[in-house]
Amino acid sequence: MSLQKLAHAELRVTDLDVEIAFLTEVIGLQIMHRDGDRVFFGCGYDRNVDLVIRGGGTGVESFAVQVDSEDDLEHYTRRLEEAGVAVNRMSEPIPDVEAAIEFALPSGHRMELVLQREREQALLHPALTKAKKGYGGINPIDLDHITLRVENIKELSEFLASTLDFCISEAVQSSPGVWSGAWTRVGDQHHDVAMRQKRPGADETLDHLCWTLTSFEHLKVASDYFAQAGFRTETGPGRHGVGGNLYSYIWGPGGNRYEMTAEMARLVSRTAPTKIWTDLSGTFSAWGDTPPESFSRGS
Repeated sequence: MSLQKLAHAELRVTDLDVEIAFLTEVIGLQIMHRDGDRVFFGCGYDRNVDLVIRGGGTGVESFAVQVDSEDDLEHYTRRLEEAGVAVNRMSEPIPDVEAAIEFALPSGHRMELVLQREREQALLHPALTKAKKGYGGINPIDLDHITLRVENIKELSEFLASTLDFCISEAVQSSPGVWSGAWTRVGDQHHDVAMRQKRPGADETLDHLCWTLTSFEHLKVASDYFAQAGFRTETGPGRHGVGGNLYSYIWGPGGNRYEMTAEMARLVSRTAPTKIWTDLSGTFSAWGDTPPESFSRGS
């Protein structure tokens, strides 16, 4: 039994129409479906939904991780129920998802495990993948990871590991037994679901949602494209100390932060111990950059 990757996320945005324009014209996503006030987007290289948005507030409504089979859904339903977690079974909750289970995490976030509808294998092969035509924007090739805002990071990380077989790649220990950041994975990518500390009393659920770009050159072109479209990057381009990936961050007009990334580290051993950082100086940037003041808040 295993989980595969982050499948999609659903975010709330302050202005639906403005965010739709940003996601299609600047990020370069394609609208795949619309159901009332929910709009479904994909990167366009396959038929999968990568992002759902709905109007009303900010932050993450839910996020989903892909499984391989019906047996996986049954297996993790049992595991969650044994841990005392209520599980809701869903049939065809969004386009191209055949079945899913949803449940609440200890942090209060709503998570789903989803089984995609069967189809021919989709490969992001540079020579064989059909190029998108008629779309502008920076054109990410896939959804990369999600970073949540969490009050008790160590508790959520250990729940994901013990109940859903996540691996904890790295964590930042701000004081003995207290984690202020953690990066967890389901496959060999360094992190699929990461966590940053929620501010005391803040009503925030999301730090950022991240998109995969191909290279540092793509990241540079994306930053130029943002500037040309009237959007300033929050910070970057740079390279993180944790994870080693390249980064650039931007706030969307709907009130949520997005990251663009490339060169994410891979970890091939599921038994490798978690790397614990106690010196915080190199965690954000391997090159010595420091995060801006705005990085203290999520949505």
